[in-house]
Amino acid sequence: MPQSISARRRVVLSDAGRVWHDPAAMSARRVLLFSDAQLYAGAERYLVELARGLPKDHWAVEIVCSESEGVDALAAEFTDAGLPVKRLPEIPTLKARGAFLKVARYFATHRADILHFNLTDPRSCNGAMTAARMAMRGRFVCTEHLPTSTFDDRPLPFRHRLAARSTAATIVNTAAGRVAMQARPHHNGSVTVIPNGIPDPGDPTPEQRAAARAELGFDPHHLLVGWVGRFAEQKDPDLMLEGIRRVHDVIPDVRFALIGDGPLFHATEARINELEIGAVTRCYGFRRDAAELLCGLDVLVNTSRYEGMPFTILEAMFRRVPVVGTRIAGNEQLIAHLASGVTYAQQDGDALGDALHVALGDRDRMLRFGRVARERALLLHSLEGMCARTAQVYDDTLSGQ
Repeated sequence: MPQSISARRRVVLSDAGRVWHDPAAMSARRVLLFSDAQLYAGAERYLVELARGLPKDHWAVEIVCSESEGVDALAAEFTDAGLPVKRLPEIPTLKARGAFLKVARYFATHRADILHFNLTDPRSCNGAMTAARMAMRGRFVCTEHLPTSTFDDRPLPFRHRLAARSTAATIVNTAAGRVAMQARPHHNGSVTVIPNGIPDPGDPTPEQRAAARAELGFDPHHLLVGWVGRFAEQKDPDLMLEGIRRVHDVIPDVRFALIGDGPLFHATEARINELEIGAVTRCYGFRRDAAELLCGLDVLVNTSRYEGMPFTILEAMFRRVPVVGTRIAGNEQLIAHLASGVTYAQQDGDALGDALHVALGDRDRMLRFGRVARERALLLHSLEGMCARTAQVYDDTLSGQ
């Protein structure tokens, strides 16, 4: 009788207690990472880190992303990392026959051991998952980045229910996300909590901090508060301006740097002039070096109305920058309130102002917040940990666990 997959596999146990394939017993398996996102945002950053960090002696990684110009930079990052990338059209509905057939043909001619779909919301990738199912491409792994968010009141379409039937495992980044996934009426398969992780950029040096300050154009003696993100309703940049208005008169040495782009960028600039806070606030637009510029901040602010697990906060934590963030799922898992930063009620300018006063009012406390933030990042959010646990989900899926 032929042996099962699990019986054929030889494994070794690492020092950390994780089970790995024995490279001598089997060649690398193929995992296809699929995204139909139209913009390069945090969920797509997750794919970049996962593709770079999966153990290459066990997993050969391929990527599919959409044909949208909004993810050209994402495709370029994969290409620069030496990873094969295929661009395919989004399938907005199953009536989009041309796009559906093109994606279905791709799945029919490209076999992978694991199909890993990256879901920025419950409807994303549903058309592609349906096409993969019809091409007889097995069961899927999905990462749901926003399982606790309600986008609208429309019922999930048939293609979502069909796709869910083939989902063997779902990855979420918080315990709240796991509860939300398991409560869905069409949910199928296991749910595993794996927090986001990134490579450690190293403990920032005084020289790096000074260089970031100089690049932003601020004097070293100023307290510098930053906001980094997409100027869009989800990120609520207007709330940041309300926080600035409540702080700058009380703490005269504080300055504010807003980095990013998006549909509300120009409206935010106009609002800065209206509030007469332009003397202490600068907008920089999109910066490819935004992560490096975090070294120059004393505090990072997050004003989001909903999030998955923000990579900007992780970048700040690794760089010893305390974060003042809204009290929402994702943020609360990253920010230890009054230990590594401060959380506050979303859409509340007074609460943000109070939180900033707490973070900025005592320099020793601010430095302690930063130290604890880095310790938490190293312990809980390493790229190696994220990728090892994801590889274990793949292994369990293939062995039928």
